[in-house]
Amino acid sequence: MIRRRRTRFGPARGTLVATLTLLALALGGCTDFAGYDLDYLLARAPFIATMRTSVAYGPNTLPRLPPPGTVPVASPTGDVPPPFSQAQLDSVGAVLTNPLNATSEVLQRGTTLYRNQCLVCHGADGQGNGPVVGNGRFPLGPTLVGGTAPARSDGYLYGIIRVGRGLMPAYGERIAHGDRWAVVHYVRELQRAAGATVPTAPPPPPSAQEPQAAAPPQ
Repeated sequence: MIRRRRTRFGPARGTLVATLTLLALALGGCTDFAGYDLDYLLARAPFIATMRTSVAYGPNTLPRLPPPGTVPVASPTGDVPPPFSQAQLDSVGAVLTNPLNATSEVLQRGTTLYRNQCLVCHGADGQGNGPVVGNGRFPLGPTLVGGTAPARSDGYLYGIIRVGRGLMPAYGERIAHGDRWAVVHYVRELQRAAGATVPTAPPPPPSAQEPQAAAPPQ
């Protein structure tokens, strides 16, 4: 039979623990110890120096939350693989309708997202003359205010943002669902400003919920 040895917590060990605890507390409140500037020494560690000088949050405070609508690096919160493909854009465009009203807030959101995500190819006015387009650069910047683009339905424009088409990549992992519709509203504003005839969109449904994946035909 194996007997367990009892570990006795004697006075000597208790004194040692108490001494170490008090020493740790004392050092925690000091900036100088034994002639050394502890703040200076710690600040030489890159990650500590960054934390000390960061403007994102102050001392003894938690980091601030990201702005509303911020998209994580991987994908928008709650986003899922696309329920339709590029081959279904025509049929999807006939089904989906914009659930958002073109309020000033929605248009401002669409403006911000367009400038951050779309302007680089399509240009500030939607003419397809973005900064990456030109000789020796991106070969084509499709216009959004001419050709067949203005005649497309809101659902079709949303679908292109969602899954991409041709040389345009899918932006489903970069722009969240509601934000895509805000971009569609802003694109319509660009088309009207260019004198294009824009189809009259049906009124938004009572509930601005994301269309279900089952809606587009398979």
